Amino acid sequence: MRWVKRLTLAVVLLLVLLVISVGAILLTPVGVKLAVWGAQKALPELKIEKGSGALLNGFSLEGVAFDMQGVSVSAKSLYLDMNSKCLTGPAICVDALNADGLKVNVGDTGPSEETPPSEPITSISTPIPIFLNGVSLTDIDLDILGNKVHWDSLTTAAQMQRSTLTLKPTLWQGINVELAESKGETAAKPDKSPKPTKQALTLPEVSIPLNVVIERFELKDVDLLLPQAQKVHHLVLQGRAGGNDVSIQQLLLDAQQGKVTLSGDIALKGEYPLTLDAKAGIRMAPLDGHSLTLDAKGDLSSLELKADLTGTLLAKLTGKLNVLDPDLPFEALLTSRNLQWPIDDSVPDYRLAASALRASGSLKGYRATLKTAASGKEIPDITLKTQLSGDLSKIALGNLELDTLGGDIKGSASVDWSELVKWETALTFTDIQPGLQWPEAEGMLSGKIKNDGELTKAGGWKVNVPELDVQGDIRNQALTLKGQVAASDVKGKGDIQLDTKGLLLSHGPNEIAVTGRVNDLLDLDVAIKLPSLAASVPDTHGAVQGDISLSGTIKEPIATLNLTANALRYQNLVSVANAKIRGSLKPLPVVSGGLIVDVNGINAEGVDINTVELRASGDEAEQTVSLKVDGKPVGADIALRGSLDRKKGWKGTLYNSTLRTPVGPWALQNDVSLGYDLKTGKVDVGAFCWGQNQSRICLDKAISVSDSGAAIVSVDKFNLDIIQSFLPKTTTLSGSVNANADVAWKPNALPTVKATVSLGKGEVVEQLDQPFTLGWDNMDINAALVDEKLTANAQLDLTNNGSVVLDADMTNLSSPKKVLKSTLGIDTISLSMLQPLLGGDSKLEGLLNGKVVLNGDLDAPTADGNITLTDLKLQSLSAPVEIRQGQMAISLNGKQGEINGKVVTPDGDLVLKGEADWRDINAWLASLNVKGKHLKVVVPPMVALEVSPDMTLKATPKQVDVTGNVSVPWGRIIVESLPPSAVQVSSDLVILNDELKPISEDQKDPITINAKINVNIGDDVRLEAFGLKTNLEGKLDVQSNKKGPSVGGDVNLVDGTYSSFGQDLLIKKGLILFNGPPEQPYLQVEAIRNPDNIEDGVEAGIRVTGPADAPEVQVFSDPAMPQANALSYLTRGRNLDSESDGNAMTSMLISLGLSQSGKLVGKLGEAFGVQDLTVDTAGSGNDEKVEVSGYILPGLQVKYGVGIFTSLPEFTVRYRLIKDLYLEAVSGADNAVDLLYQFSIK
Repeated sequence: MRWVKRLTLAVVLLLVLLVISVGAILLTPVGVKLAVWGAQKALPELKIEKGSGALLNGFSLEGVAFDMQGVSVSAKSLYLDMNSKCLTGPAICVDALNADGLKVNVGDTGPSEETPPSEPITSISTPIPIFLNGVSLTDIDLDILGNKVHWDSLTTAAQMQRSTLTLKPTLWQGINVELAESKGETAAKPDKSPKPTKQALTLPEVSIPLNVVIERFELKDVDLLLPQAQKVHHLVLQGRAGGNDVSIQQLLLDAQQGKVTLSGDIALKGEYPLTLDAKAGIRMAPLDGHSLTLDAKGDLSSLELKADLTGTLLAKLTGKLNVLDPDLPFEALLTSRNLQWPIDDSVPDYRLAASALRASGSLKGYRATLKTAASGKEIPDITLKTQLSGDLSKIALGNLELDTLGGDIKGSASVDWSELVKWETALTFTDIQPGLQWPEAEGMLSGKIKNDGELTKAGGWKVNVPELDVQGDIRNQALTLKGQVAASDVKGKGDIQLDTKGLLLSHGPNEIAVTGRVNDLLDLDVAIKLPSLAASVPDTHGAVQGDISLSGTIKEPIATLNLTANALRYQNLVSVANAKIRGSLKPLPVVSGGLIVDVNGINAEGVDINTVELRASGDEAEQTVSLKVDGKPVGADIALRGSLDRKKGWKGTLYNSTLRTPVGPWALQNDVSLGYDLKTGKVDVGAFCWGQNQSRICLDKAISVSDSGAAIVSVDKFNLDIIQSFLPKTTTLSGSVNANADVAWKPNALPTVKATVSLGKGEVVEQLDQPFTLGWDNMDINAALVDEKLTANAQLDLTNNGSVVLDADMTNLSSPKKVLKSTLGIDTISLSMLQPLLGGDSKLEGLLNGKVVLNGDLDAPTADGNITLTDLKLQSLSAPVEIRQGQMAISLNGKQGEINGKVVTPDGDLVLKGEADWRDINAWLASLNVKGKHLKVVVPPMVALEVSPDMTLKATPKQVDVTGNVSVPWGRIIVESLPPSAVQVSSDLVILNDELKPISEDQKDPITINAKINVNIGDDVRLEAFGLKTNLEGKLDVQSNKKGPSVGGDVNLVDGTYSSFGQDLLIKKGLILFNGPPEQPYLQVEAIRNPDNIEDGVEAGIRVTGPADAPEVQVFSDPAMPQANALSYLTRGRNLDSESDGNAMTSMLISLGLSQSGKLVGKLGEAFGVQDLTVDTAGSGNDEKVEVSGYILPGLQVKYGVGIFTSLPEFTVRYRLIKDLYLEAVSGADNAVDLLYQFSIK
């Protein structure tokens, strides 16, 4: 029994050792290393750089590679973690299955063996549960036979218990799919076996052997090359399948073409009953922005469909379809409220509304009815009703009814393409009114037309119009179009045959008739009789008559033309007195013919041409053309000869030619060779010169004009007085221009140009009160365009003055970002040349110097440099300020600048200081401050002021702000009459642009001007205007904005008098109030008669109140009394009495009337050469008289007076001997000669 014990112990120890060994292999790193070593030994193609972990507790492999014929697999790392505790379940649990950097490449492994057919699997199940709790595949590349797939990451989880497979939430993103290019395959041989008989489709019953549950499957950022690039932004799928049933709870697809959502169920047995709901948002042009919904239910033998399109297009479709029947029987109704083209246009070119198409049938045959209404920009409104029938090889429209243009069109049409295309149409139209769409064709038409045709087997065609009959009237003229015509090109080689017994188009007195045939023998005539074009063509007048005929044979055709036109006119743009055109052409076998055109009396918008004579004749060997044009301001004599070689091209010569232009006649100085190459398309032009006196414009060398070439052009001694007729009569230009240009060009590149322009000594003279002359000694310009670089330099040397120099370079010409580098130099230019512009009594001096450099982007270059104005002096009656000394400097630094200046006047200095910033070209900023003290401003003959300004101007692209203060301590304003500029522009004035269209308010003032200026009027400002003499004092706030200018504040009238009612009234109270537009102040003025010249201690005067454009004037007195008495005190200085009431009232009325007519009398005197002509009263009481006085010569005054109450005349002549000393002679009731001396005591 001892050996039994030993044997038992040995077995137990062996089992323990085996368990320990298996445990060590499965649960320690030793097992992994042993498995890696063993696998590489067993498979030499397998390589593993590193293995770690335990087989049952999670292990990883790094640097894995497997290569064999046609298959290559590699991975950066692989990781597998199995839960060993699940084995006791029993179950298989994989907690983690990860792969990173996996690359699989499968090439061609040779032909695959055919798999023997197998029985379908009806059920799949697992004996124990399998759990994949976490799967992560990152940076994966697959290449299967050239089909490439890459994705960034895939995370998922799954489980399978018995026959149920559940896919947990899955995210697959960053996917790129590229399909291999398809290889050319031999064309499949046609199947000559008999076609199977069409039978109803029998669907197999499909049983899914596995219950599949997809909790959520999600794709993101998928790029497909199929072979065109497609982009899928997002895809989500949720559903289940098992047995015969498939259910999609959600399918979401978001791609660049649109977004689709779908749900539905289908049973894969019987006739596959299903339900489906889908909705799509479309992002593809032209349906971008539209939505489409689709509902389907039923089985495939009776599938009910509903579709709805919304957006700009509105359409609905309902129908029923049998998919299992090979003839696809169907019923459908398509309705639409709006169909249009272009789809995305708010005002489309074409539109269909209220459309309905009802159809039923199958592929064997169908019937349908169609109703719709069409409209569009270029077509009239149409209502269409028709019945359709047909099959896959033909279609017919029966009972066609079109309602349009106030009438109707009825008929039928059919097309059959079962073999070659054939068609037939028959239409009858009644009471069609074209004027409803085209107003110039007002009238009514009725008629009928029949047409049939077909395509031939030889590639040609046949068209026949057996009946054409249109009757009616257009523009109150009878219209007829009738006849028949047949045309064909049976072989499709251009051998057109035409036959007509007669085609006649007549409209009123006008008619065109075509008769004859075109086949082997040609006999076709077109007779044209248009005695009144005005009856048929709007805005056109005149008559045309003639004929066109085609004769000969098809191999030697002859075409002749003979037309005569008289009194042609189109609107008021062009008119032709008469024209004759006669010609013949024989195109085969050798081109020959002749053309004679005579036109007289052409007038077209300022161009008068008396005669045009064109003569052309010859054949291929020799042609001659002459053109003579006699007119103003243009004319020509052109002579041309040449020859044609059908294989090579045409060659000719231009000779004995003259052009008469608005700048004089130009004669061709030499014969010019011309040519055209048929093979290359090149046009050859020989060297030539056009000359006028000593002036020449030349092409110096022969050129070939095509996609590439070169030319040298020159201008020699072009006298500027040639263009004198284009200048104003007051402007005279003299000098001459010489220029040269070398030009070369080639495809897809900028041309190369080198040019020079030189102006010799010359001048421009403007005839003013004193002639203004701007002269130059020379002007040179050089420019070159080479390799996308433009360089230019110019220099202008002024006569007896300075010069201006410009150097510029521009590069990157083909780029949107062009680069500029230029320098502008101004050297010692004297402003004295502008002195004539200021008048003969003016004096202007000043020197202008500067240098400015521009660099950088052409759209926003930098500017550096300085511009200075020194030694500025100005003295002129037309200038408000006398300048004794002035200087100004502009400094530029990149995209910033400064201006500083100082002007010295006899009374004070004016200082200018400003700056600008254009670093942001769209938000530039500029400011300027003007400051001065005691500046005397004189505007003869009315204004003399002393002002002290302190103002600031700030400007931006959108507005200008002006702020500051202006003090006026002293001033003298004397207004004898309003200048023309004082007349206000009418508020309803409409300003037109160059195209005679009104300019809107925004266009008139693109920049808003905002102003806020405080004006302080001092105590020594005096105004004399229209009888008012007063001092002014006050403060004003002047403002301006988008709404216009406005003024606030008040002005006091101090120590003033006002001439009214024949008296010099004293201003007791004077106030002008401003609170709004400057032309609408409010007046508060009281003026009284001088108390020293009024009796009884009474105060009498006038009171003016209210707005300036409608003031209220009252006569008042203190103490109060009747208006007649107050008026008597105002005008006479005393009260009315019973004895002199009549004379007093007469005196008052005469004084009042004369006081209101002074301005008119003065104007009348000036018209007759009498200065200061006045009508006024003189004297007082019974000696009061009406007196007319004026100066007939300088210093010689004449007066004539008539007594108001005595009617005694008095004539006075006064002559000024010297200042304040006068000799006066009086003739009347008493005669006297007096010597008068005038003086004043202060």
